[in-house]
Amino acid sequence: MVTIFSPDAHSHPVSLIEERLGLVDAAIVVPFESVPQTRERFCFENVRDVTADKGGEIAYGWLVWQHGNIFVEAEHHGVWRKPTGELVCVTPQTPPEEAITFIPDPSATYDFDKGLHTNNIRISLVNDSRVQEFFKICEEQTEILNVARLRCGLGPTVELSHSEALRHYELEMKKPTLMNEVVMSHLSRVGRNEPCPCGSGKKYKKCHGA
Repeated sequence: MVTIFSPDAHSHPVSLIEERLGLVDAAIVVPFESVPQTRERFCFENVRDVTADKGGEIAYGWLVWQHGNIFVEAEHHGVWRKPTGELVCVTPQTPPEEAITFIPDPSATYDFDKGLHTNNIRISLVNDSRVQEFFKICEEQTEILNVARLRCGLGPTVELSHSEALRHYELEMKKPTLMNEVVMSHLSRVGRNEPCPCGSGKKYKKCHGA
C-alpha cells in the first residue's frame, strides 16, 4: 500500500510540479478551516457557497499530493480567500488534513456551467513504465466522467451508462495492482535503513522489509 500525503511545499517533488506549471517557488501551505455543509471533492462549489455567505473570493490553483516515493500529482483545486486576504481550504479531505500544500494559479479557473474535471498533473519519481500506465488509466477515467457529465448536464451526481460504469470499474481495479507491483519491484533496491518507498515515513526494515 502506498501512503498518500501532502508534501512539504519546498520539497523536490513539489518543485517538479511548479516547473511543469511554470510557477517557480509558488507553493504555499494553506490551513484547513471547517465550514458546515461543505462536501469532499466539491471544492469549487464549496468555496462559491462560502463566498456567497461570508464574502471574499475563490482562489484557483493546485492541491499537491505525493504517493509514497512513487509519484507526485497536482489536483485542480480552489480555496477561499477571506475578505481579510487570508487563504483557507474549506473542503474536507480523507484522511483529514490540518493544512494542504497549494500552488496558486489564477489561470486555472473552473467553468461552473459545465462542471468538467481537469486532469491531474502527474509526475513519476521513479523510472518505471507501469507508473505511466497508471497515469493513462487515471486520464481515461476522467474522460469517462466528463463524457457522462456532458451528456447528463449539471447535477449532484454523474450517471454512467452500463458500458461506461463497467469500463471505469475495470480501470479502478487495475490501479492498486499496478502500484503494488511498482512498490515491490523497488523494494529490492532499498537499503534496510533507508525510507520505505511506500511513503510511510518508516525505515524499510520496519515497514515492507520487516
